[in-house]
Amino acid sequence: MRTVVAKLAILLAVSCPLVTRGQQATLVDELDVLYPDAFPASEVAHLESDTARGVPAGVHIQVAGLPGKSPVRWKLTLNDAILTEARAFQLIDVPVEQNTGLNSRTEAWDGQKNPHVIRRSPFRVFEALEPMGDIVEASSTGVLAFRLEVPIAAEAEVGPREYVLGLEAGSWRQALRWELNVHPVTVPPTGPQSPGYTNWFSTDVIAQRHGLEPWSEPFWEMLARYVDLMVRGRQNTFWIRWGDFVNVGADASVTLDRRRFLRYVRLFLDRGFTRIEGGHLAHRHQGDWGSPRLDISLTGSDVNSDKGRSELEAILTEVKSVLADLDLPAQTVYLQHLSDEPTDTNAESYKALAEQVRRHIPRVKIFEATTSLALVGAVDHWCPKVQDYQQHRDFFEERKRSGEGVWVYTCLAPGGPWLNRLLDQERLRPVYLGWALIKYDLAGFLHWGLNHYRPGVDPFTHSVVPHGDGPPNFLPAGDSHVVYPGKDAPLSGQRFEAQRIGMEDAELLRLLMEHDRATAETIVARVFRKFDD
Repeated sequence: MRTVVAKLAILLAVSCPLVTRGQQATLVDELDVLYPDAFPASEVAHLESDTARGVPAGVHIQVAGLPGKSPVRWKLTLNDAILTEARAFQLIDVPVEQNTGLNSRTEAWDGQKNPHVIRRSPFRVFEALEPMGDIVEASSTGVLAFRLEVPIAAEAEVGPREYVLGLEAGSWRQALRWELNVHPVTVPPTGPQSPGYTNWFSTDVIAQRHGLEPWSEPFWEMLARYVDLMVRGRQNTFWIRWGDFVNVGADASVTLDRRRFLRYVRLFLDRGFTRIEGGHLAHRHQGDWGSPRLDISLTGSDVNSDKGRSELEAILTEVKSVLADLDLPAQTVYLQHLSDEPTDTNAESYKALAEQVRRHIPRVKIFEATTSLALVGAVDHWCPKVQDYQQHRDFFEERKRSGEGVWVYTCLAPGGPWLNRLLDQERLRPVYLGWALIKYDLAGFLHWGLNHYRPGVDPFTHSVVPHGDGPPNFLPAGDSHVVYPGKDAPLSGQRFEAQRIGMEDAELLRLLMEHDRATAETIVARVFRKFDD
């Protein structure tokens, strides 16, 4: 297990501007932040780290001082034998154009300076992980950053291993030593016992970014690569956007593409996903947060109108029928969204919608990212933002005692010192999201942004994008995504990997809670106290 001591020691590296001091390379903990224009203050030629079994173990390397565009060759050996199973990923830098706001969005939103950022904007930070071969080219400034990773099998031999990383570029040679302590505990695969974890994703964006015809065979192959990346990140919950499968004709007839739907769901279930989110059935009228009305997403009709109720009945009849066709495994949970982020203003419409849905699909469990506490009786699985959970913890603990589930989420808020997973925040924050699930016995974590890049925006050149009506309303850096569109597959990101590590920790802490709750609580208290501490 990654020791608590090691976790507490993972601090943001103090960096210094790049200077030409001859070729140099340093080992860096995988949760430290690296920049293309700065080099860690301390050059580390020998790094010790810890790992459980059943997970990938990684270390990062930064090289500087090379001639521009120099080809760099690497090899990793263990006991003088080349480690063929090692994988390498070049770290690709992305921009941070504005700093996250003290409370929400960016600092432009309310003009307040946020002191809880890793660096003042604008800057670039290494983030995306692109698979690389045994030779890779340094940047035009002679800088290279990459990740080395070795798989640690569930039955791996316990004890220390000393890997030697050999680097060469031209006449330059350097050897770095990575000592990895493999501990006897094994992280189990994700399953029904695991905390829930979902990142909403866009099938439209997958098709657009990879130049594919939606639902063509090449598209299905690409979608499978995205699903595989989600599995790597320990995501175990996926959503179904009904617009991908349901069509409402001009005559109000409803058809559902059963073949596509069943293939889609099977793609996830066959890879071990255990929770399904039925997508939103309604949305705020004209996007107006001040409107009490909710409209059916597929038709635009008021959910409380006769027309809307009739349309909803037709849609739900198809949904109920195809859900029966799934023949879900006993431990697979189906959750249904109604309308995203319901408020006190539209709470009555939401309750009426919940009543209609339950009438047509009895025993369905309603799951929602909630901003209102006035939905008791309408919601079965609550999902407040982390700061709202902390503020109203007594309310949500009462919901748990009533047999309801409580998840948490983040989005363009909160900023400041709160846990989130934005580009100008420490990479420990996504890790601690996993610890929070265990400390508070929460059912899971939700985020809207796996790959929701804005139209026409290249996530390698823009990380802060206008939101809603535009400036000063911006999404903070990286809020819309934690993976990146590669040429032939999606690329993971450091924040996605950090959250994976946090979910691995959550599995181990969950097991420890079952074995020795007092010790587990003591460990958690040393590391994570509150969502803003």
